[in-house]
Amino acid sequence: MMTEPLQRFSGVTHPDLIEEKGSKNMVTRDALDANLHLRYAIDASNAGSRYLAYAELKTAEYLGADPTEIGELLHAFEQALPDPLTMAHNQYFRFISLSSEIMDRAGGTTLSVLDVGGGDGQLAAFLPGALYCLAEPKVNGISGTDLPFAERSFDYVACCHVLEHIPPDKRSLFLDQLLSKARCGLVLLNPFHLENTHVEERLKLFIEVTNAEWAQEHLDCSLPRIHDVQDYANARGLEISIKPNGTLTTTMAFVFIDHFAARAGCYDDWRKINVFFNGKCTSILDSPQYPNSHLIYIGRPAPKSNS
Repeated sequence: MMTEPLQRFSGVTHPDLIEEKGSKNMVTRDALDANLHLRYAIDASNAGSRYLAYAELKTAEYLGADPTEIGELLHAFEQALPDPLTMAHNQYFRFISLSSEIMDRAGGTTLSVLDVGGGDGQLAAFLPGALYCLAEPKVNGISGTDLPFAERSFDYVACCHVLEHIPPDKRSLFLDQLLSKARCGLVLLNPFHLENTHVEERLKLFIEVTNAEWAQEHLDCSLPRIHDVQDYANARGLEISIKPNGTLTTTMAFVFIDHFAARAGCYDDWRKINVFFNGKCTSILDSPQYPNSHLIYIGRPAPKSNS
């Protein structure tokens, strides 16, 4: 959701811009080949796409690439990651919220996570001790709607700002698939339709000012409603937890900050603003009444004790 110049400034490069010598094309054709993901990770690193390089290296590790080769690269790739505090604030807030929820529920970092629709895989940088796999069809060929993994292959499945891009009549099937790959549960971070927040007006404003494709998709598919996810979980006898996340007005402001900073080329000032908000304000930005998103956990109920 950042403009291309700010993506590069943040250590993110669109995969189509990577000089990958065909590795992206090959990995999208054989999405479960660990060695292809490893090659793609190296090419992404050489192109300066630090987050993607690290996420693809972790994906190669999960898929079974040579541990010796992974070990030789892992420290270097971790050291090359940008300071997370310099990340665009809206993105930072999402990833710190998701990773904190996952680690709190897991009781530590020894866990496995499937990141569905995770873009360049920035979440991996927030879960350094976890086994991690990215599923992003346009990036690494692993489909988020036809996941090629066995049932309950991962401890947790994470899905951030994706559900609103799924047509309403397919959302339950999408959630079914995500949950089927999780041993414990699904962590979902998503914007929802909230009354009295001028949903269509603000999305149209984003489109008018920034020409944001994601905002057009939000309009086309419509934002999901919280009660739909509650009904989904209740109908299947699942545990569900719902927490307000972020503040709508702050998130809106940063969409415009990112846009105009890129147009003006004010990268140093943009970086300072993000460092301040990420480092100083993250813990005080949740608005119970007007959140930007909701952080939802859907899991299987704990087994009943026989005692």
